[in-house]
Amino acid sequence: MIRTILLSAAATLALAPAALAQQAHVGAGYTVIDGDGVNLGALTLRGGYDFTTHFGVEGEASLGVSDDTVGGVNVDLQRALGAFAIARMPVGEGLSLHARGGYANARIKASMGGVSITDSEDAFAYGVGAEWMADGQNGVRFDYTRYDFRNGGDDANVWTLSYVRRFGGR
Repeated sequence: MIRTILLSAAATLALAPAALAQQAHVGAGYTVIDGDGVNLGALTLRGGYDFTTHFGVEGEASLGVSDDTVGGVNVDLQRALGAFAIARMPVGEGLSLHARGGYANARIKASMGGVSITDSEDAFAYGVGAEWMADGQNGVRFDYTRYDFRNGGDDANVWTLSYVRRFGGR
């Protein structure tokens, strides 16, 4: 009986790498943020870990590099941070689609006539995207993420195009 259990466990572990496909990934790209007529740009760094072929987690940090002026008020993204759960669906050779959901915080500075106000806003963030891996390790990724700010204020649509580097087996 114990021998049968041990042999079953060994067979399961032998097959598990294909099913688990644990893998870390990092990425860097450019983000466009559209929130109530304000268009901002940011550099985004992302890192994550896939527990299986289909499920993982990731975090990202964005630093504003392009501000906007609306009605004489200069608006600048100082930084945005987010943490997400991600679900992937492979659909072709090196191509996968994904959906993600999580929590984000953005710090925005508004200034006019020498007076500045900085505000930090929390948001539920969710979106979809696609990733194409050219050689299994290097690829490109496109994301759309919706930020629903908790204060009931203006929400934001966020698009990111980034380079992706994967480590490990998938």
